[in-house]
Parts: sequence; C-alpha cells; structure tokens
Amino acid sequence: MILLTLRDLWFRRTRFVVVSLLGAVVFALLFVMTGLVEQFNVEPFDTVDAVGADAWVVADGVSGPFTSGSLLPAATVAGVEAEAVAPAVVARSSIATEEGPEEVFLIGHEIGGVGTPDPESGRAVEAPGELVADSTADLEIGEVVMVAGEPFTVVGESEDTTVLAGIPVVFVPIADAQALVFGSEEVISVVLADGQVAATPEGTHVMTAEEVAEDVLGPLEGAIASVDLVRVLLWIVAAIIIGAVVYLSALERQRDFAVLKAIGASDRSLLASLAIQAVLVALVAVGVAAIIQIFLAPAFPLRVRVPGRAFWQLPAMAVLMSLVAGAVGMRKVMRAD
Repeated sequence: MILLTLRDLWFRRTRFVVVSLLGAVVFALLFVMTGLVEQFNVEPFDTVDAVGADAWVVADGVSGPFTSGSLLPAATVAGVEAEAVAPAVVARSSIATEEGPEEVFLIGHEIGGVGTPDPESGRAVEAPGELVADSTADLEIGEVVMVAGEPFTVVGESEDTTVLAGIPVVFVPIADAQALVFGSEEVISVVLADGQVAATPEGTHVMTAEEVAEDVLGPLEGAIASVDLVRVLLWIVAAIIIGAVVYLSALERQRDFAVLKAIGASDRSLLASLAIQAVLVALVAVGVAAIIQIFLAPAFPLRVRVPGRAFWQLPAMAVLMSLVAGAVGMRKVMRAD
C-alpha cells in the first residue's frame, strides 16, 4: 500500500509540488508570526537583564519605569537599603539620524555602578558625553550623534536591548540624562538595587526585574493578540489547502479504492494511504518553509526571533492538522463500494 501511495504521488507530482509550495508559503508566514510573538515576549526580559538590577524602586502609583513617568528626589537613594544601590533615569528621547529623528529609550546610570550594561562590542561609558546604543539603532562606534539636541560619542554597542516592539535603548551617564530629561541633578526616575531590598523610603515601592519586564508587555497585548489571530487564520488556510488536496485525491481514486476493496484491501490500509499523502504534503511544506523563513525574516522591520521549539512544534501541528483536514476525503474511502 505504501508503494501504491508513493506511485500515486509520482503520478500527480505536479499537483504535489504546487500544493507543497503553497503550503510552504503559509507555513513560512507561520514561522515569522511565531518569531514576532517570541520577540515581543522576550525583548523586555533581555533588556532588564542587560540593566542587571535585581530590584527597581519607583514612586507609588507608577506601574513601571518604561510605561509611565516616575519622579523621585535624588535623595531617595540614601533611604534604600540593599547590597548595592544606584540612581537611574528612564525616559523616552530621540536621536537625530540622516533619515530623521529616531525614537529611543534613554537610561541614565552611574558610571560603573548598578545599571551599567555589558556591551557586545566597544566599551561601557566612562565619561560624560558618551553613550552605548543597541545595535538596532544603526550607530557606529566613534560616531558623534545628537541626543535631544546634545552631542554624544558612541563608545559601545549592546545587543537585545529594545523595548515596546523594537525601540532601541541608549545608555548614558546619569548626569547627562538628568540634564536632558529634568534639567536638574535633584531628580531621578528610579533607584536600582542589587540583592534583597531591606527598606525603602515612604512613597516608593519595589518592583522585581521580572515585574518590570512584565509591565512592559502590557502595551503590546493588543499587538500580540492580533498576531495570534493571524496565526490562527494561517492555520485555517493551510488546513483548507491540504484538506482540499486530500479530498480531490480521494475523489479521483474512488474507483481504485473500490477495486482494492474487492480484492481484499482493508479500510484501514486505504485510510492509511490517504493519511500518508496528507502527512507528506504537510512535512514537505514545513521543510521548505523552514528554508524560506531564513530569507523572509530579515525583510521584516521588526526583529523576528524564531524559537528552536518552533522547528518541531510546527511539523507536529502540521501533521495533526493534515490528518484532521483530510478527514472529509477519508470518508470517501469508507463509502467506496
């Protein structure tokens, strides 16, 4: 029966190739959509990890340093008891580029203190007027750029430090950030702390690094839900494509099935024949899609981070979907007289 199935696929090889390519396009989009959702969910945790603080002390009533403004007196640092503490400024800003202003998130930190990132290339800031920018900002080390109208020299480049669907983070000395954002050295946004926080001043509360990252995901819930809806629609399209092929194959082979039944072939073996066809179409389509997404992902304006688990989950789901989608065609086998 397997040889008969393979022979039938060879006989209809043009259809098999066309359907596999159509399915591959759909599955490639599924890979990309999965990568987008993964990036949305992972990027705030990567950014918070790059900052390196175990706890963030913010003003009461503030949901998080990245999603709402937090103002604290600089003297708040003295009232926070932990292994190591440092003031920080978190605010939206912009960098002047040849294409126009580019939105960034500015993080001002104490030089060498808590919140100092570990650059992927170059070095951390060591003096006023220097900055470390995420690689997505497309800035060259040694380049002088204007941040909120002030000149800064790029001395390092960080990786995976973006928030809110790809907004790059720029790290600068806290004094520069205070001057740009508040115009005063007496105001900060948060206090970064390492280790367990034993006490905080009145009017503040402590957020763990995980809570800060989860708060950043809040504004993206609508976007993530929209991408998930597109993924569901793509699965439906893939099911229709494979189901239609299996159904047409069952119609064309109905006389063959009747003859095979007459010479003693069981319904189970005939159903297996159609199931093998459906599974082969799905697996070939997913295999081609895994190659297509390598070239498709870089074309997206947002980073696409396809997780490793997608390369076994998608084939498994595709096999299951192909069997369910082919159920209508398989009923034709059972009815063959």
